[in-house]
Amino acid sequence: MRKPKPLYAEFEKIVVDKQQSFLWKHVICKQFRPSCHYHPEYELIYIMKGYGRRLVGGSITNFSSGDLVFIAPNVPHIWQVAPKCPQAETFYIQFLPGFIGAEFFKQPEMQPMRELMDAARVGVTFSAPVRKAMASRLKKFKALNNSERLLELLNILYHLSQDRDRRPLSPSTGRTRLNRRQEERISKAFQYLNQNLTGPISQAEIAQSVRLSPAAFSRLFKRTTGKCFMEVVKELRIAQACRLLTETTRTISEIAYDCGYETLSHFNCQFRSVMKMTPTRYRHSLEPFDHSTDFKH
Repeated sequence: MRKPKPLYAEFEKIVVDKQQSFLWKHVICKQFRPSCHYHPEYELIYIMKGYGRRLVGGSITNFSSGDLVFIAPNVPHIWQVAPKCPQAETFYIQFLPGFIGAEFFKQPEMQPMRELMDAARVGVTFSAPVRKAMASRLKKFKALNNSERLLELLNILYHLSQDRDRRPLSPSTGRTRLNRRQEERISKAFQYLNQNLTGPISQAEIAQSVRLSPAAFSRLFKRTTGKCFMEVVKELRIAQACRLLTETTRTISEIAYDCGYETLSHFNCQFRSVMKMTPTRYRHSLEPFDHSTDFKH
């Protein structure tokens, strides 16, 4: 029996130029980063061109041109461009929570932006008028100098915070901010998932590796992700299955095995619980599909 490849929520190390406090990129490509990943930075992602499916935390849905999403640190995510989409284009900004100083967003004037950042822990998408306004601003972003970009990023965050029609990608869970030690533990948990998701998962083992009791780890993980540990394991496995169904011709049985399932029946049951359809129907529905209906407000 062939050994399945390690995959899923990979840690992404983001390197910022010494002359800047945050990263921004304009990318034109056939496919975005092919694996589900996470990083300690906030990320604002605007899809200028393209369509497909995206996973953000526990949300799996279609995306199309004009998609604008704001994600908090350590939230697993992937944008999968549809196979028949000729070209994808995106603009994204990534920044650490303290990129402008540890105390900056704690000031009383920053309360609207703090609320936006808290909401981003489940992923946030925005109303059509705000997306349209942000598209214009982001397209002009690269023409600015470094100082202007910093000020413009703060302006963008402020205007996003004023969108009363923004909506979470997953149900709100009332999560709170983590301290540095807690963030390290959650990052280590995802590293464990990256190495072990194709095989048996032991919550007790990972709790021990981060020096917490199973009960304490369970509480921390749910407070951070909004879901219990095994629910996230299921969603990451199904997200990978969606990618394999999209990008390969492997049989469903092979994909089930590659995604850590010992039986096809269990895989089918788990897939239906997340995607509301069978793996076979999902594969048949990939092209064509209506990629314009998920983002109407």
